[in-house]
Amino acid sequence: MGRTRDRGRPCAGRDLPHRDPSTRAAPIFPRHHQGTSMTSTLDRPAAADVPAPTASAAARPSLPDPWHWAVTGASLLAVLAAATSLNGVVDAWTWFLPVVRTLVPVLLAMALTRTLRLSGVLSALVGVLALVGSLTAQFFPRQSILAIVPGPGTSLELQRLLAQAEETVVSQVAPVLPGAGIFLIVCAALGLIAILVDVCATTLRMPAASGLALFTVLIAPAVVKPNGVGMSAFLVTALAYLLLLALAQWRENRLASGGARASSGFAGRSVIIGASALAVTVILPLFVPGFTSGAFPQGARMNVWGNATGLNPAVTLGNDLRNPTGFGRIAYSTNSDTPLYLRAVTLEDFSGRRWEPDQRLDGRESGVRDIGAEQGAPESVPDGTTVFTRITTQSYASPWLLSPYAPEGVTDLSGRWAWDPANLSILATDGGSTARQSYLVQSRSAALTREGLGSIRPSESDSVPEVFTELPDDTPDIVRTTTDEVAGDFVNPYDKALAIQNYLRGPRFTYSVEAPVDGGYDGSGMDVMARFLESKSGYCVHYAGTMAVMARAAGIPSRVAVGYTPGSPTGDTEQGPAGTELREFVVDSRNAHAWPELYFEGVGWVQFEPTPSRGVVPTYAQQAFAPVGPRADDTDALNPGGLPAGGRTGSAEETAGAEDGTQAGGAQDEAQPVAGLLAVAGIALFALLPLLLRSARTRSRRRSVAADTPDGTGAATAAWAETTELAGDYGYPLEPTDTPRTFAGRLGRDARLAGSPVASLARLRTAYEYEEYAEHLDVIRPVDGYAGGRGGNSLPVAMLARPVAAPRWDDVETVTRALRSGSSWPTRVRARLFPQSLLNRFRGTVRR
Repeated sequence: MGRTRDRGRPCAGRDLPHRDPSTRAAPIFPRHHQGTSMTSTLDRPAAADVPAPTASAAARPSLPDPWHWAVTGASLLAVLAAATSLNGVVDAWTWFLPVVRTLVPVLLAMALTRTLRLSGVLSALVGVLALVGSLTAQFFPRQSILAIVPGPGTSLELQRLLAQAEETVVSQVAPVLPGAGIFLIVCAALGLIAILVDVCATTLRMPAASGLALFTVLIAPAVVKPNGVGMSAFLVTALAYLLLLALAQWRENRLASGGARASSGFAGRSVIIGASALAVTVILPLFVPGFTSGAFPQGARMNVWGNATGLNPAVTLGNDLRNPTGFGRIAYSTNSDTPLYLRAVTLEDFSGRRWEPDQRLDGRESGVRDIGAEQGAPESVPDGTTVFTRITTQSYASPWLLSPYAPEGVTDLSGRWAWDPANLSILATDGGSTARQSYLVQSRSAALTREGLGSIRPSESDSVPEVFTELPDDTPDIVRTTTDEVAGDFVNPYDKALAIQNYLRGPRFTYSVEAPVDGGYDGSGMDVMARFLESKSGYCVHYAGTMAVMARAAGIPSRVAVGYTPGSPTGDTEQGPAGTELREFVVDSRNAHAWPELYFEGVGWVQFEPTPSRGVVPTYAQQAFAPVGPRADDTDALNPGGLPAGGRTGSAEETAGAEDGTQAGGAQDEAQPVAGLLAVAGIALFALLPLLLRSARTRSRRRSVAADTPDGTGAATAAWAETTELAGDYGYPLEPTDTPRTFAGRLGRDARLAGSPVASLARLRTAYEYEEYAEHLDVIRPVDGYAGGRGGNSLPVAMLARPVAAPRWDDVETVTRALRSGSSWPTRVRARLFPQSLLNRFRGTVRR
């Protein structure tokens, strides 16, 4: 009877969790047992004879779902894969650690809420709260409470970072420079997208819809990057999306089968469909005319926001200087005998909150092969020399063309360009840029002397456009009063300009790229200049802007030029026009610079260098300052006087500035390992989570086996469950149709167990069989219609129960050691770090 019933309904049909004693006290025996004696092996009733589930059984909670961890992990990989398209929008891989530090806590918190079997709405809410805490810990640590709760001052800091991000977006072209503001936007956006992807794929169980969220990550690179999303980022994102679909389908199959191992045919179909789709995506553009000029997945950048500068004249220069590694390498070769500045654009309108270049499209002259004279400049430069400069931009992309001042013509340039007679800036008019250009600039350099500039009288009011002389009404008083104190005693423009330059290069000012950030005045605008004059610490934007504003307050037309300092020589040379020898130099983002240009009647625009430790001071401004013209209080010009404190232009200030920059860079370098360690710790915790969960369940079962209960209820079941799951982890899984005897026999044979492991396995199996099938028979009562019930002979209890030794955890450990010693090293690692049993822990039909 027992064997017949085993064939008809394998023992694997029973649930492993402990049964309620009330449901096991009075089993119902089938009628065909009348007149028969009990066999040594007791059997379960046939399926047809099992009574309907009670109300309490029907009300039991639904099957737990441990497989959501895999789908959440796939969601993390999918969002990170889509984020690779940001390389080229933001400087390559600088976004990775901040994004990982944001996404891992968010998705981990959401997965834990599902493990606790909380509602889907609560899971999404926990994800949003985790996102707020992660962003607070990264970007607002000084304003936070307990490092993760926004505290007083967070809103003000948020406004500052958003303003910084706005300036980056408005004033830069891809790739923009890394900064706290732009990272805050990126991390917040990707965090929200990760929550949406996880909710669609896991909570709503609609993984296909999560592709729309991933697609939104690719929109910005498709629009901004010069070559679109890029094929590599597109392929990685598509593969990660297919993996997410596959794991979500695998989870659905597991849930539908009650936790049993499901067919993997869907994986093969997914691979075929995904490979076909990717092949079409890659191959089709090769045969479609004009496809490579599009924006997605690869093609030309769409210019939807108009032209932008490749150098942000307010904040970007500071980010350039704070970046320890330069990028955007530019090479140029020149025959100039003096250090050469490459100028991209000038800033002359100081009336706004943020100083930006004026494109002046209506006033530009098309064609740059021949460039005319600048407004207000003399038609011919006395004692001037012609300079030839060949510039190779490589990856530097900007609609503003780099050239030495003052350009007379540009050749070998691709695209349509126009020049501005007001400042000789050169701008692309067809949406093009300087990227991968190699062109030759012919410019004219004037031979300026201290004596010649000192003899120039103040210029007429109409010599240059008013935009170069205007000061807004809200110009801070500190600007005007400081100008009067520094330059009010002098008459000639040159003496005033030199006094202002030497005041800013004096010992009271220090060069620092961090002080404006810490002090909250990083950027441009009149209020920034006032804060700079109070703190007396900043970098080139502050020095150049302040000198330009003070020069206007002193009656000298001025503007701020943005470009690059001379850079470093490579030692290579090339042949230029007319047999000239051109010496090669290189610059990168660390050479980004701003400097003032002041207007002198009869000479034109003259460069000055007020920033200590940066650039090169022109020869006409290097001498210890003594005015060459009369002072305002001189009556006979016989006693010109001087400014002793202003003559310091030597290395003392440069050394102090260099040390300050080194210390700031060192502090940043020290912070980077800490951030990296936090990211690594988060990833390690996420990777070790399966091991921790599996170990916790093992400890719980061990306590159950060791518990001293009167009847030992559940101890053998827990020991047998641990044994079968560990066997599955080491490659010997329990099949749904296995009985305890067939599984134990196959395990001993396949794992080549011998000696004590075989004896331990037998004891565990026997204890489990009797706990599940025999221990309840000592409380059996007669049943109607069954022999011994109501007039029948009672079945003797002694025939139904047999004493069995209590299970021992030592037997479990013996079998485990035997399985481990007989397995390969990769199998051991997989069994410990990625246990298969973790995903099968809540199977509906298990371990028989």
